[in-house]
Amino acid sequence: MEQITVAGHPEPIPASPVAARMLHERLEETREKRGADAADRLETLVGERIGTLLAGGMPSIDVATMRSIVEYIELPSEDEPEPTGLGKVFADLKDKAAQRGYGGRIG
Repeated sequence: MEQITVAGHPEPIPASPVAARMLHERLEETREKRGADAADRLETLVGERIGTLLAGGMPSIDVATMRSIVEYIELPSEDEPEPTGLGKVFADLKDKAAQRGYGGRIG
């Protein structure tokens, strides 16, 4: 196990080496395509999600868990405002469903 750090979670996180590499690759891909601000926002979202999983009793982040996080977490487009109200509720539900493997069936 490796210890990784991400914005959005204050403590080091135990993760498999492959999961750590997967996160690093997704952040670099986002940085290249959308810029540093988008990569920072993605890192914060990932950190918040990992924090939720660890608080729920998950001891570490394995490859499957990291894949479900980095492949299905969505950043809003630069020209789209952050969703509010009912739009935020739907976006949160869609994100949770995607993380549980129902990504193609919602929305």
